[in-house]
Amino acid sequence: MKEPIEQGPNSAGLAGVLRLTAGMAILALAVLAAPVVVDVMPRDQLTSLGRRILLLALIVGLASAAIAGLVG
Repeated sequence: MKEPIEQGPNSAGLAGVLRLTAGMAILALAVLAAPVVVDVMPRDQLTSLGRRILLLALIVGLASAAIAGLVG
């Protein structure tokens, strides 16, 4: 008989998708915060875009959790 394949540690699945989504949201907020620090973009614009980025990350995270719940 064949031996079962051992699965090593990996970041696939829901946890990996959520980590990726959180990382992308943090990176996007950091990129948006840089022009505010050097006074290129007004702070009001950052709060508007920052909320949109966080809401988008929340939507992607919840959709990923729902898909993982249906598949798993």
